[in-house]
Amino acid sequence: MAAILYLVTKFLAYSAWVFVGVRTVQKETRPLLRSFLLGFFRLCLGFFFGVLIYVLSSVLLSQLGSSSGSNVLTYLAVYVPVRWFEWSIMAAILVPGSFAQFLVGAAKPDRLWRIGGIVISCLADIPLIISLGGVIPTGRFLC
Repeated sequence: MAAILYLVTKFLAYSAWVFVGVRTVQKETRPLLRSFLLGFFRLCLGFFFGVLIYVLSSVLLSQLGSSSGSNVLTYLAVYVPVRWFEWSIMAAILVPGSFAQFLVGAAKPDRLWRIGGIVISCLADIPLIISLGGVIPTGRFLC
């Protein structure tokens, strides 16, 4: 049940942030359905990139050892860059012509929206972290 609640939380958080992007970056007038569809797509991206996250976090944790500080460092060093890439994919969908500036962003609002997406992604992890006793798990399911 906790896994379903986690996925629903992620989906709603992603959909809400995509809604913000559709309204502010793309200026679409009827963004609700598009936001839910792209929110679901963003959730699927998390599963896809979860394999990369698992590999990178496993390698980094094996080098750092397994302490709570290592988990925090691994989370920040692996998840933040991967999430930038994931939100860059979303920005390329939302902002016409932004693919040419895929990794850096097309403009300041685009970059700020990506940073906001990373923050939303990390905040949506908090209920799972709390349910695990405050331990920051690193691995596939935190996408």
